[in-house]
Amino acid sequence: MKKSFKIAGLIVILALLGGWIYWQQIKKGFIKNKIETTVNKETDSLYFIKYDSLSIDEVNGNASFYNVRLQSDSLQQQLVSYDTVSSASVYNVRIAEITVNGVNIAGLVSGNNIQAKSILLRQPVVYIINSGKKEKDTFSSYDTLAIYEKILGKFKSIQSEEIKIEKGMVYFSDKSGAPHTALKEIAVVLKNFRIDSTKNYQNVISYFVKDMVATVKEVYVKNGDNTATFTNVEYNAPERLIKLKKFQQKNKEGKIIFDVNNTFLNNISTDAFVLKQQLKADQLVSDGGLLTFYRTKNKKADVTSDGIEIDNNYFDEALLNSITIGNTKVMVYDKTNAAAAPFILTNVKFKAVDIQKVSTGVTIKNLIKTSSWALSADGFNFPSEDKNYNMKVGAFEINSTRSSLNISSFAVVPKLTEDAFSKSIAYQKDLYNISIKNIELNGVDIKTLVAEQRLLAETAGLQLTLKVFNDRTVTPNPASKVGKYPHQLIQKVKMPINIKKLIIKDSYVAYKEKGAISEKTGVVFFKNVNGTVNNVTNIKSAIALNNIMTVNATASFLGVSAIQTNWQLPLNTTTGAFTISGTGGSYNATALNQVSEPLGMVAIKKGMFNKLTFNLTGNNLMAKGSSTLLYKDLKLTVLKPDSAATKKKVLLSFVANFLVINNNPQNGTIRTNDVTQERDITKSFFYLVWKSIFAAAKKTATGKDNGM
Repeated sequence: MKKSFKIAGLIVILALLGGWIYWQQIKKGFIKNKIETTVNKETDSLYFIKYDSLSIDEVNGNASFYNVRLQSDSLQQQLVSYDTVSSASVYNVRIAEITVNGVNIAGLVSGNNIQAKSILLRQPVVYIINSGKKEKDTFSSYDTLAIYEKILGKFKSIQSEEIKIEKGMVYFSDKSGAPHTALKEIAVVLKNFRIDSTKNYQNVISYFVKDMVATVKEVYVKNGDNTATFTNVEYNAPERLIKLKKFQQKNKEGKIIFDVNNTFLNNISTDAFVLKQQLKADQLVSDGGLLTFYRTKNKKADVTSDGIEIDNNYFDEALLNSITIGNTKVMVYDKTNAAAAPFILTNVKFKAVDIQKVSTGVTIKNLIKTSSWALSADGFNFPSEDKNYNMKVGAFEINSTRSSLNISSFAVVPKLTEDAFSKSIAYQKDLYNISIKNIELNGVDIKTLVAEQRLLAETAGLQLTLKVFNDRTVTPNPASKVGKYPHQLIQKVKMPINIKKLIIKDSYVAYKEKGAISEKTGVVFFKNVNGTVNNVTNIKSAIALNNIMTVNATASFLGVSAIQTNWQLPLNTTTGAFTISGTGGSYNATALNQVSEPLGMVAIKKGMFNKLTFNLTGNNLMAKGSSTLLYKDLKLTVLKPDSAATKKKVLLSFVANFLVINNNPQNGTIRTNDVTQERDITKSFFYLVWKSIFAAAKKTATGKDNGM
């Protein structure tokens, strides 16, 4: 009896052993056939899955599949034959290895569910081919569940504590061309993955990317004529951030137009990205690099204005709360003149908050007019239209929150020396050397400035150094200067301007002239110039409310006499009308020799100027008014030119001193003289004012309209 039990037991053991051996021989084929049949069936026979080999440990629930391929020969063939196919996209997948640990083998084989501790996909390569059939504008739950079903079959659920992808590659292309988008060396870690097709997930992709940490070494995108490369991209769903080491974009000529480094986005919205193709985040921070923009001409309602555009449409729109961009080089090209050199800004820094919407294809002015922002940059240079000057703009900052515009400096620097300039001109012409520092504009309507190129400001402040040179040995210029008074020139400025108050601080103004007779130079200068200019505008609606620009200024004449002036300049004048009044303090008359000797051929031997007052009104063709010059013990010497030195003209000096009334007041009587001065239309506004004051002073000193 015992022996029969032993034999029966041995038979059972042998049967079990034989069954196990048989199962080991057939299980791989059985599982392979089951998986292939399931995928083929559940994808309506469009796709098939194959792999070269597998290893399986059903006890521990471990399985590895090697050289796995999922593809559709039938759809691939239709791509060649037709413009559209039954599917809008075709998927070809090749995976070097799929390893599943701790899996429910029965669920895997039955096609009902996958439940595992971990899933590893090593070196997956995915080709997604757009067939030409029109896609919907956005992904829906149907679309993404369809993708899930085509690749994985209609499993009721998939669960894994961790999914890892190593060295993955994804390519997107159209039906016949090379890939237009490539993602290279993808690494993914996805924790606590669970999806159940019986539930109504809004979007499968947005669901599973919410717990993903992924890196991509390189993303390549060809978009029209441009190509873009994203390097070292990191997406961290739990932290809700994206990091990007470098973004570089090239145009069709292969020229780099964007090169941005170390970009960071936080608090991103996955749903907005997947469902609406929106880049939605709280903050974008970037170290910057190189940005290229294009200036365009926009014509609307017979009005032409400049616009700035970005040649970029990688997202339908971006929704951001703030942007911070570090040191960046900005190049602005003229789209209407491709051959023109770009306008270049360096060390640009930009920060914007409260951004409502950034839409692709809109101009930059529309981007920034709805947010609070600050922009700063180093200075830049450009030549004047006549090529005689270098225009230099110093570092600047525009701040829309503070409604301010600050420029460290602005300079107009002549390219030629005074002697070289004189030799280069056929007729007399002023040579300017201008330096303006500490330019501060407050109460600026930044949005209007950007959107409409209109400068509206409450106040402006600056420190001016103005030097003008004229060589009177050069042939006089016969051209008329009518229409070139200061208030007339403001009306000719192309940009609309309305500055309510301009404050001039501690400035310096000098006029240097080479005398026609003496061939020596004299300088009339004013230092410590301080003043205000009210109502600086060329906008008709503003002029209709207030048509007078006023100037109130104080200065030190030649560094020895305090002067004060008031100007009334009508902005709607057609005649060049103006009114000027002023006073000057006392100084030793000999201080005037630095001007009178080289330019007037007169030396003041002694005397004291005590006070000057004047009032003038005028227009394009003349000035008239009155002046009072108080002085004492005035003695003159008339000079003559000489090759060796400037010598006295003894007889003329005697006559001059004989004609000059040495004092005013004289015998207790103060002489005040009226003057009417015709304008030499070939000379400047300031020449007319100066000559009018001088004519009145001469009449006071001599008692006559002519003389000296």
